Amino acid sequence: MKSVLIVEFIIVAPAVAASYPPAEKYLERALSTGIILSDSEVLSFGLHDFDPNELFNIHNDNIGSEEALQLRQQLAVTSLPYTFELNDRSNQIQHQITTRFSLLSGDNSVRIRQHPQRDKQDQLIVGAMSGYQLRYQADSHWSLTPGLAAHLQYYRNHHEYRSELSRRLVKPILDGVIYNTDAYAITLEPTIKIKYQANETWGEWNLNSTAHYFYGFGWGNASDGDVGNPEGWYLSNGVEAMYHLKEWSGSVHSLYGTLRRVDIGGDPSQPFGTNYYYESSFGWLMDSPFLHRWIDNIGLGLSINYGSAIKGGSIVLFFNQD
Repeated sequence: MKSVLIVEFIIVAPAVAASYPPAEKYLERALSTGIILSDSEVLSFGLHDFDPNELFNIHNDNIGSEEALQLRQQLAVTSLPYTFELNDRSNQIQHQITTRFSLLSGDNSVRIRQHPQRDKQDQLIVGAMSGYQLRYQADSHWSLTPGLAAHLQYYRNHHEYRSELSRRLVKPILDGVIYNTDAYAITLEPTIKIKYQANETWGEWNLNSTAHYFYGFGWGNASDGDVGNPEGWYLSNGVEAMYHLKEWSGSVHSLYGTLRRVDIGGDPSQPFGTNYYYESSFGWLMDSPFLHRWIDNIGLGLSINYGSAIKGGSIVLFFNQD
């Protein structure tokens, strides 16, 4: 199942309209999928993508495939999250402002069946998020963090018709509807997170569960203004661990690992090709030697996605891991 951000339409002439979901639903799925793709806590894109089957000499279609690898390589995801803490971490109640800027882009060629010439398509979703969280530390282990965020998204599609057949069959129906057009959406997202933290002699580990629900309002030129209401939810349950190594050159070095299951519902479930997937990351971290106020730690590792349309592995850059 391909993501709606990089859809390859297999069009059977002349029934073009039957080859894609109604424009409003298409846009709702694209915008809602963009919210999850930009959340680096539940989905990781890295510096280089690979098929774990080839790296580990296994044969499991749920952990990677050539098609999924091509899809990951077509997607470019940049996400810059940051949390501003408004009072001291040692307080039982802590107030936080969360922000995230994201850029999702995809390049794909669109083919009309039995026609050798492929159209060229570029899609872009730019997002900005800001929110408030209240973190309540119940005791030395348990914390509860409800929050509310607002997303502003801009969607743009550029489609180049490279064949006479696509200009004759596709352009009259899709141009200005989902091709060569743009749209906007404002989406509200309430969240709640429960976390159990334990400190050990070798480091620390935690169990965490976070629930997200979002509902948005779209407008713009696409689909004659009928952009719809992006809506969905996702639930992340995971375990994280950090094993501290020796201090070198004034910085603490650690081994980091996480395993989580993410359940998805609403508009994003069809683009992801599943109602749930697993994501695992592991690697090396070090305390940041510069910009301590903004960067807690940095590192390098591997991330593997299991069970979704973008299954596969990536070399990832870790940034501000808890």
